[in-house]
Amino acid sequence: MIAKLGARVLKPLLRRLGIGTTQATGEARTASVKPVESNLGGGKSNDAEDLYQRGTAALSAGNWSQAALMAQQAITAEPGLAAPQYLLGCCRMEQQEYGAGADAFARCLDLNPSYPLSLHARTHHALCSARFELERGAAPRVRVLSANETCSVSVIICSIDPVRFARVTAMYERLLAEVPHEIIGIHDAHSLCEGYNRGLRRARNDVVVFSHDDIEIVSADFAARLLQSLASHDVIGIAGTRKLMGAAWHLAGHPHLQGQVGALAEGGGYLVPIYGVTQPESGGLQALDGLFFAARRDIARRIGFDEATFDGWHFYDLDFSFRAWIEGLDCATCNHLLIVHHLVGQYDEKWHKYALRFLDKHKGRVEPALNHRTPEFVTATVRSIAEWQLMTEHLIAGTGAAR
Repeated sequence: MIAKLGARVLKPLLRRLGIGTTQATGEARTASVKPVESNLGGGKSNDAEDLYQRGTAALSAGNWSQAALMAQQAITAEPGLAAPQYLLGCCRMEQQEYGAGADAFARCLDLNPSYPLSLHARTHHALCSARFELERGAAPRVRVLSANETCSVSVIICSIDPVRFARVTAMYERLLAEVPHEIIGIHDAHSLCEGYNRGLRRARNDVVVFSHDDIEIVSADFAARLLQSLASHDVIGIAGTRKLMGAAWHLAGHPHLQGQVGALAEGGGYLVPIYGVTQPESGGLQALDGLFFAARRDIARRIGFDEATFDGWHFYDLDFSFRAWIEGLDCATCNHLLIVHHLVGQYDEKWHKYALRFLDKHKGRVEPALNHRTPEFVTATVRSIAEWQLMTEHLIAGTGAAR
């Protein structure tokens, strides 16, 4: 039955199209695609299932026309099933018929498929729509600083690598050229908490950014997006969760995760895990990832970093953002701020040491990760920054035909 289809059918299909479950930025391990849930009944079920199976086999073999024909016949046999519409969209995408692909994914979504097919279809729809528009000369929207956005910015970076520090400093100098700013480098930090606290004491400006030295901000209008987001939220990042379960922000899985993070793809382009991108900013979060986050200086100093408990290189971010949430502050992901993370983290013995400290410190407040299963993440492969930006705009806008 199509209701029982899982990794053996969908996962190869998704992998071929560049959208699937991946480790991507190092925050998660690979997970299998869950079965497509649907109730099949009546005399046409077996016909639809057989056609669907033959269609996915044809797609895996690179026979797009045959796969599309099988998908269309499955739709005729069972018009209420989402999976054949999804398959048809994948075929049109492979055939570079992006408008038709977006329409098929939209019809799939109109049938209200359950997660994870719904998230795969949303991501495919947005990617097809972006490619359709790029072929017709469309360009992503650019935000501009308004006259009343006069906040100054301090960027704090802990780095022991002169090359990486020079590269990330040049990036911030370029992106913040229109606003008063300073770059504070901490090159001998005893821990990230200690380094960030030291940087905070030196910071003179209204807004403070805490940044890894291995990121690349690809949103050219970064300053406008940063200041406009902080006008509505107390602390912003680019990935996080509305519910913290266990000692990692991603363990709560769908539908709690928010944001997106890019990574370089082999052969060019970017891998982008889509945690949750349905609105420009997602507020009310309990925890944020630490590769990039920002707050007004008074808020950052009030929360501070617990360098006594976390005297290493882990949990500075989770502890900071979780305590901000406990104090009633609004933590949010800025879903339209696009950042590439070039290195991946390690869940080693040191991480586990500080995980136990974090859980002990917040005992009774952090929900345990009971019956833990590694969450599934949908990852898009985008070919350019412009494609990523337009895809993000469509994810935020929601479904609809590309034309």
